[in-house]
Amino acid sequence: MSKPFAIGIDVGGTKIAAGLVNRAGEILYRYTTRAHSEQQPEVVIRAIEEAYHCLIKESGVEMTEIEAVGLGFPGNTNGPAGIVLVSSNLPAWNHFPLRDTLAARLGIPVILDNDTNLCAVGEHRYGAGRGARNMSYVTFSTGYGIGIIINNQLYVGHTGTAGELGHVVIDIGGPLCTCGKRGCIMAYACGIGISRMVYEQINAGAETLLRQMVPANGQRISGEIVAEAAQQGDAVAVEILRKAGYYGGVALSMVVEILNPELIVVGGGLTRIGPLLWDPMLAAMREHTQPELWDSVRVVPWQLGDDLGIIGAAAKVFAEAEAY
Repeated sequence: MSKPFAIGIDVGGTKIAAGLVNRAGEILYRYTTRAHSEQQPEVVIRAIEEAYHCLIKESGVEMTEIEAVGLGFPGNTNGPAGIVLVSSNLPAWNHFPLRDTLAARLGIPVILDNDTNLCAVGEHRYGAGRGARNMSYVTFSTGYGIGIIINNQLYVGHTGTAGELGHVVIDIGGPLCTCGKRGCIMAYACGIGISRMVYEQINAGAETLLRQMVPANGQRISGEIVAEAAQQGDAVAVEILRKAGYYGGVALSMVVEILNPELIVVGGGLTRIGPLLWDPMLAAMREHTQPELWDSVRVVPWQLGDDLGIIGAAAKVFAEAEAY
């Protein structure tokens, strides 16, 4: 018999967001912590446990009413095997058996997957992707990646890493990416890439407001700050956002050519920048897609916003429960 609730947990590099979700996709109770920020696995696992137990206590829901815990994790995961392969946002996770470790400690089934994959499931089940048989969810945020829905099912590939489009090389011999290769899409089309381009321009002596806006400690500058400079008419900031959008659009053309979805949902924090990023993205997608396919796909913004990580993790729990 199906159970009415799932707990969705979205693990980020600096924040864990968790919620008790019903089958209508509504978050009934929430919990957020930053206690684990950039820490080792044991610290992160304890923070996940704390989130789970706080939600149970606050909601008063019995464990027997919870289908499972859905867990979205940043980086490469092999969801079917329950293993974190590698994470560039959190240290010491190589080939860590997170699903089974956590299930043993919580005493409840855990479903693990890459956070973008779960976002795809969430938008497909409850958001902008409802009714689409074949869709892709694109995250345009700190990183760049896609979640793939084929015939109403999440497609994860042979080792669970399908959709790592951000690490496709697009500029041979180009700038260094966080993955260790050169010229990846993520070297341009994401928060990390935008920050890289800002420092590249500053170091080259460019005249720009961004010189006074970068953090004093040399850490990553946010896309929102770059957008602020662009809105003040800063030509360097405008060009950086145009380039990020352009490379993001080239990546979208790859999605169209390879997967032929009926719908692409674009989400993530950078989408809030608006036309400065969105317009060059759509223009580049059209430029690099063969004309026959121009009208084969719709591109729309996400609907579930910042709640998507929680709702998507819970949606995967409900989807798996219905498959059996």
